[in-house]
Amino acid sequence: MDEIKAFILSFQFMTRIPINIQIDVDRNDFHKMVKYFPFVGGLIGAVACFIFYAVKNIFPREIAATMAIASSYILTGAMHIDGFADTFDGLFSNRSRGRMLEIMRDSRLGTNGVLALVFLTILKILFLTSIKDNLIYSTLILMPVFGRFSIILAAYTSKSARGGEGLGGLIIGKISIMELILGLLFTSIFGISFAHFAVFLKLLAVSSVVTYIITKYISMRICGMTGDTLGAVNEFTELVIATLMYLMSITKL
Repeated sequence: MDEIKAFILSFQFMTRIPINIQIDVDRNDFHKMVKYFPFVGGLIGAVACFIFYAVKNIFPREIAATMAIASSYILTGAMHIDGFADTFDGLFSNRSRGRMLEIMRDSRLGTNGVLALVFLTILKILFLTSIKDNLIYSTLILMPVFGRFSIILAAYTSKSARGGEGLGGLIIGKISIMELILGLLFTSIFGISFAHFAVFLKLLAVSSVVTYIITKYISMRICGMTGDTLGAVNEFTELVIATLMYLMSITKL
């Protein structure tokens, strides 16, 4: 698979953007697109920035932040936050490993998933509402960029809990070190462009550690990762970035 096809496929896979280009790809080559995930995150962040800018002088900041977050969910078909909710339903069901995986696959949403989804969204909105004006657009860009890099990192450092089945199985445990490095490079381009170098390093260090810890915890519970848990890692990382940017906006952290 050439790089142009991999680039297009990454957008088709991660968003609901109607790119009507038929790409034939072998299942064993599917993972080659992951290095472009940060670019997908950058586009999602750019749309969120545009929405926020367009409505911030019309509605209160809380509503503008809500609409910006909503735009990211619409653009991705809510695939990551759906995985986040399914992950909480499964992990906190206090069932066996096999039953947890079944619950994650169930299309119905349980109480744990609903609560996790609601609190996550509220926290994102509150942090964005509280961040100083000079950092809001950087935050909206960097949240999805780092979130998508966390997917690459989690998939690289884990194995498939379903034995390679499902969408997650197309990339989990199959990413090469070069694809990880290129994903980091593209993340760095966005990070350094929208934040000071020192700030970028702090965001990268903290988000990578959180990603690693969450990945190992989930892997311990269900013996690997799934597409749903990769979505959960993305959402956790976005919240971590929002939290750190908020702390940096009120302190000299």
